[in-house]
Formats: sequence, C-alpha cells, structure tokens
Amino acid sequence: MKLTNVNKEFIAAATFIACWLPAVTIAQVSDKTISVVEHAMNDELARAKDQLHLKGLVDPFFIAYTVADLQKLDIAASNGSLTRSDETHDRRESVRLLLNNYQFNDENFADNTGFFNFNTAPDNSLPIEDDYEGIRRALWLSTDDLFKSANENFSKKKAALEHKQLSPELKDLPDFSPAPAIQIAEPPVQLHFDRNALEAMVKEVSAVFSTHPEIQTSSISLTITNGYEWISNTEGTHVRKPATLCQIHVQASTQAVADGEPLMLSKDFVAKTPDRLPSKTELLSRVNETATELVALRSAPKFDKEYTGPVLFEGDAAQDFIADNVVSRLVAQREDIFGNDVSAIFSSGKRSSLKEKLNTRILPTSVSLHDYSRMAKKNGVDLLGYYPFDDEGVQPPADLTLVDKGILKTLYMTRTPTKEVREPNGHARSFAGGLPGLTENVPAPGVVEYKDTKGVKLAAMQKDLLVRAKDDGYDFGLVVRSIQGGIPSEDAGFSLQDMLANGKRIIPALIYKVYADGHEELVRGAEIGLPSIRDLREMISSKETVTRDMLISSGSGGLFAFASKVAATLIGPEDILSPELEVQKKKAEAYPTLPVVARPQ
Repeated sequence: MKLTNVNKEFIAAATFIACWLPAVTIAQVSDKTISVVEHAMNDELARAKDQLHLKGLVDPFFIAYTVADLQKLDIAASNGSLTRSDETHDRRESVRLLLNNYQFNDENFADNTGFFNFNTAPDNSLPIEDDYEGIRRALWLSTDDLFKSANENFSKKKAALEHKQLSPELKDLPDFSPAPAIQIAEPPVQLHFDRNALEAMVKEVSAVFSTHPEIQTSSISLTITNGYEWISNTEGTHVRKPATLCQIHVQASTQAVADGEPLMLSKDFVAKTPDRLPSKTELLSRVNETATELVALRSAPKFDKEYTGPVLFEGDAAQDFIADNVVSRLVAQREDIFGNDVSAIFSSGKRSSLKEKLNTRILPTSVSLHDYSRMAKKNGVDLLGYYPFDDEGVQPPADLTLVDKGILKTLYMTRTPTKEVREPNGHARSFAGGLPGLTENVPAPGVVEYKDTKGVKLAAMQKDLLVRAKDDGYDFGLVVRSIQGGIPSEDAGFSLQDMLANGKRIIPALIYKVYADGHEELVRGAEIGLPSIRDLREMISSKETVTRDMLISSGSGGLFAFASKVAATLIGPEDILSPELEVQKKKAEAYPTLPVVARPQ
C-alpha cells in the first residue's frame, strides 16, 4: 500500500551547538529498510488474518504489529572522566491480538497468576539487517504464542464471569473501541554530531563537580536517540513516523554535615533534536549553579516546624508541580471485570486519577487546559510532545479540551473504554524509559497548554505569599525552586523508603524560608502533602508563561514513575502559588555516617 505523506517538510535536525562540527551521524533508516519492514509486516499480517483459524479456538478479530528501530548514542562522565560511551542499534517488534469481538474479548481480565499479566506478547528482537524473512519469522512466532495465550485467557475470563454478576455499567462496557483506519507516513530524521566533541563536552562539564570536595558522587549523561516506528493493523491502518529524543541528565549527591542525611540534586534537559539542548556555556553555568546549591544544602538547617500555609513554586518546580499533580492525573484507567485497577500496583498511593471528578470543577474558573499533540512547532521551534498518531495508530484531535473554565471535560484515552470515557482520543503513549516486558500503552499527554486568564505578575505572587503566611501565623513563607527528580541512588545513601516517599508526597530538593525583609534561608528535610481538589481550585498562576519540553509521568505515576514517563511539552505559567499546603519535617532516621577520610583531590 502506498502511504500518504502528511508532512511534506523533511525534518532536518541541526548541528548540536555551532562549535561542534558534524563528523558522526546516527543514520536515518533507509528507503530500503522502510520498504522491507513494511512489506514483511503487511504480508505476515495478511497471512495471520486469513489463516489464524483453528477448530476449538476463538478467532482473532484484531491484530496489530508494531516495529521500532532505535539507534542510540549514550555518553556519561564523572569528575572529568568518561564512564560510558556507546552506540547501539536495536530493532524490536510487538504484537497485539484480540479474540472474539470489540464488545467482549480476552483483555481487561487478570487471573493473578503473574505479576505482569498483559495481553500483548513481550517485545522480541528483530534482525537489524533488512532481512524480510527474519522479520516475518519473528512476527509469526509472537503471533502464534499470543494466539494460544489469548485463547487460554479468554477461557478463564468466560469461566470467571459464570460466577460473577457484573453491574450494568460494567456489563455493557465494551472491551475495545474501533478506530478509523489511517495512512500516515512521516520521513525519518538524520541527526548529525561530532562524537569526540560530545565526549569532550560531557567530560568538561562533569569536571565542575570535582572542584567541590564536599560532593561525594556525581555524573552527567547525554543520550541521543533516533527512532523510527511502524504500525499496521487489520483495520487497515498503516503508519510510520520518527521518534527522536535527546536528553542530558545531571545528578550529584552529598551528606548533611549535622546528621549525615543523604542529599541529592538532579536536573534534566530534554528536546526533540540535539540543537535544542543547552549550549556548553549554558550547561556549565547550570551545573556550577547545581554544585553551589548542593554544597549550601549540606550546611542548611533542617526544616523543624509544621507548616500549613502558602507555598510558591518557581521556575522548573512550577511546571513539575502542574505536570505531576494535574496533567498526569487526567487519565481514564480501566478496571478489570472484578473491579481491580491493574495500574494500582504501580501507583503506590501517588496522585490518583481525576476520573471521578469528570464534569466538576478541579481548577480555578479562569483556567483552561488543552492538548495540541498535532502541533509540531511553536514560534518556529520543534516541540517534543508532537506526534501525528499515537502508539495504537489513532490520530489525536487537533484540539482536545481537557478543562474548560475549571471544569474537567474529558480525559486522556487509549482504545480501551472506561466507565467515564468510552471513545479513544489518540493519547495511547509508550514509555520513554519503560520496564522490560511491559508493552501496554498508557493514556498520557503530548503538547498540553495550561492557560490562566487571570494570571498575575511574580512580584505580586511573592507579596501575596508573605501576606497569606502572616495571616496564617508565620513570619516566613515557603518557596520551592526544585522538586526532587531522578532515581535516588542506594550508593549515595538513599533507601527503598526514600524511593517510596516520592510516591506519597512532594519532596522539594530546594526549599527556602522567605522573610518580610527579603532575606531567604535554605532548609532541608521538608515534605509537602499532596494537594487536594480544593488546593487545585485555589491555585494562582503567574502571568509569565514558558514552553518546556519534559518527561511527564504517565497515569498516576507512583513507585515506578521514574520509568513510566512519556515525552511531552508543557506550555504553562512560570510560577504557581498554592494558598494552603501542609508541609512537614521529615521523620527522624538513622542516616549513614559521614566519610571517615576526606575525598582524594
């Protein structure tokens, strides 16, 4: 089938920072590769559709093949020395096969015989060479395995329902939604860079931490991924698109002088193409700033007073607050036939979905939330969250209104209907850093805009913070400038308890007491309770806005939130004031002792 090219403009990625001349290339997939993969997928799909009928087994009504070709450069350094520099090329396939019909099939049922019980076959490696027969063979094996396991699950589901009386809303709820067939073909991307120059840059930037002997561990990693994805299904959808992701991760840790509390700061910079990442000069500045903040945090006093009052989130912390506490909760999650939310095992008490609040007010009446996932650029800049179709081959609407004047209107949806929303809206996304064997797509954002028609200037918010704090009986207000992200490292003294804490409350990495005379005091060991609906309704936004590419947790986040993030773009306020949050001091723990011998220099 000839694919329709909906994007005539070839996406040509620019050089990563002008001084780094292109000497090495992560090659784009060739026309030959595209042709071979498409023919192998479509031929095997047609064969499975025609011949997958066996006496005594239920026939499939839907089969979908996905192939992803991933080429990656991964560079890491610590204290001025390379710790990793690898180029990899991986090609994988995934199969989804459903039995019987849209109304009742083998999905949305778990018999609890395994921790991960999803109705998709685990990803299988494909030959990275253009091997038509090898690709078909892998797809055949996965299809055959899945056909047999789906029939087994379907039989168990039918048997279970013989002893279960479903409520009318669950009984009439379809297991899967049809979607119109689409044909979209976007061209691959060729990324140019000088690998030697990138290695030198990462080493140079990582050396910043070596000038601070108080910092115990540190690392900087640069990852450039050039991906290409094909999806074909028996409904007639045949699509393909590039999926590039560039990321710089900075992380450093130390211990508090007073009690040995492990302390960590991390920063992430993500973009669609390398030229949108920070320049070396900017990166050096940001890393120097991080090192200085971490050293100051080492000597900062512990937060020692319970506080229920206003909290101002500034800069990156404001966007992280909106992403974690609003955007990632706008999801419709399907319960299985027994009423169990399969995703709950991952949520660990984290910010629950707002699905029960549909058609009620969750935000200020001046706030609207729209998703423009088909918007490729803003002010001429590529947006990381753009995609022409989701990972189930469904095209998102040009404008998805999620919240209108504070009222929740709809939720991000996959093709699995829920009690709240039945129709798909093109927001089935796969993880940017998924767990092995977890191939099920999740509802998640693309390009989302948070707009407040009554936004105020930051200076007014800072003044309001102190007035409200005084009315609540405090001589200081609290300002958060960084929320803890990344994965706490056991080597740096962090425990499983620290990781679980991220799923149950907001952990500020940088939080300050701000006083009426203008001086600030950095404190540590504070934990902020998750905002209630009332807190969200009373939020105040700054008039100043920012467009930020970021990785946003899918679903309701939780224990595995670090691995369940999708590439997205948030357009929203630079600062957020929450009039009343509960802030507590971290419970006393037995921390690791400080190093006996000073770090070598």
